[in-house]
Amino acid sequence: MPSIQVLIAEDHALLADALELLLGTQADLQCAGIARDGAQALALVQELQPDVLLLDLGLPQLDGLAVMQALRTAQCPTRTLVVTARMDAASVRAALALGAAGYVPKNESSHELLQAIRRIAQGRRYVSNEIAALFIQEPAAPGPETKLTHSETVILKLVGEGLTSKEMGAKLGISEATARKHRENIRSKLGLRNSAEMAAYAIRAEGGNTVPGPL
Repeated sequence: MPSIQVLIAEDHALLADALELLLGTQADLQCAGIARDGAQALALVQELQPDVLLLDLGLPQLDGLAVMQALRTAQCPTRTLVVTARMDAASVRAALALGAAGYVPKNESSHELLQAIRRIAQGRRYVSNEIAALFIQEPAAPGPETKLTHSETVILKLVGEGLTSKEMGAKLGISEATARKHRENIRSKLGLRNSAEMAAYAIRAEGGNTVPGPL
């Protein structure tokens, strides 16, 4: 089986070296390279086309958000896992809106980081429970008035798989507007105020750490 190629973008040498050593202990993971700043990260991603980019948001020259914006504009297939000390909701929202496939704090365990890398490489999305908790508290048991219809349950599952409203429409044979309306109904029934809260709810509903893409 081909190994998962991982590029590390981290300006702190000790952490970058530790991540490289961690990857080296895994038979299915390989460090494709290390970037010490955002400009170098952007250049190496475009040159090497790794499967996963481990990206710190606080990089010099170009910060992580600027790197993601550039990669999104270039339609780069590399999937980004943000590994950062920034734990504020605004940073998480911005990263997910720019297409981050995952978000974990730097104080997370190596086990969870490796799990996140593998899930993202499989085309899934991932946030740590600590990040999910920024947006929504543990939901109360829904009453009859908040019960989702079959269609809404299907839509919520697809949200958990990271599909956009357009992609949902194509998959289910409905219009993008209909898919978007289902998402609006789900938010209304569950008392969710925005996309970030819907993302967190989808994570908890799945009982795991899959996170949807932006609305």
